[in-house]
Amino acid sequence: MSLTVGVIGLGPMGGNIAGNLLKNKFDVVGYDIEPERMSALSDLGLEKAKSASEVSERTDVLATSLPNAESLHAVIKDVLQHPKPSQILIECSTLTVAQKLDAHKQLSTGEKILLDSPISGTPPMLAKMMASIYVSGDQDAYQECIPVLEGFTATNFYVGEIGNGSRMKFLANYLVHVHVAAAAECMVMGEKAGLDPELIHTVLKESAGASKMLDIRGAMMAKSDYREGGGTMFDVYEKDASIITEFAASVKSPIDLYVSSRQKFNSAIALGLGHLDTSAVCKAIEVAAGVDRALVE
Repeated sequence: MSLTVGVIGLGPMGGNIAGNLLKNKFDVVGYDIEPERMSALSDLGLEKAKSASEVSERTDVLATSLPNAESLHAVIKDVLQHPKPSQILIECSTLTVAQKLDAHKQLSTGEKILLDSPISGTPPMLAKMMASIYVSGDQDAYQECIPVLEGFTATNFYVGEIGNGSRMKFLANYLVHVHVAAAAECMVMGEKAGLDPELIHTVLKESAGASKMLDIRGAMMAKSDYREGGGTMFDVYEKDASIITEFAASVKSPIDLYVSSRQKFNSAIALGLGHLDTSAVCKAIEVAAGVDRALVE
């Protein structure tokens, strides 16, 4: 593949973006403020850079996955140090619409293009090429980037003007959080009725009420093993939940189910489960329901 892609931010999502692209024979230059994240991808052929500016200098298309708006603005400032008009930045972080628009404006001062492109999927889903990406902004830039998008996601959708990618991601995350909470409540109800958790998962994931979260996170609930994806998932959840709640308020849309599910996740955090995957909300509901099932540690 002749196109060289730069990936800035090699955490749980960015590392998998770079890893998938490398496995799909792209040349990838990467940078992260934590050097060990770059070293972890060396065996796959990642070319290490010393700064975001160097990544911009050496690549045709950029992708970023960053924890907050401050990190994104710092990266854009570095990227702008190297003039390269029409260079495209595929911005995959989940931030507010205002923050994405501000980043778009900042990047355009250097005649570069930002595509607001959040990813829907957990890090393990992304690693397995099961994630989806919602791209908004310049449509010609999107068309140019389709081969790159296909190099690290299962599906990609162009959703219109800049900011729509984030708006679509908020809707997706709403459903993720509600579906995880619903799957957990359903699992516990089945346990209270005397059904085996593994059987509940096996049967219901093929039912009319199935969801991707019941399939993937329900498997963790069935085993009472929430270690996969842990460490940062509740931190990400809390950031995303705040964004969704504020977004709903801004468009004056009721989110009663979401508010209810958010309280259940808060209960899991209060019980000290925040170091695990968010599917550990099932354990919090078990505690509330008087179900005593050991966690796999």
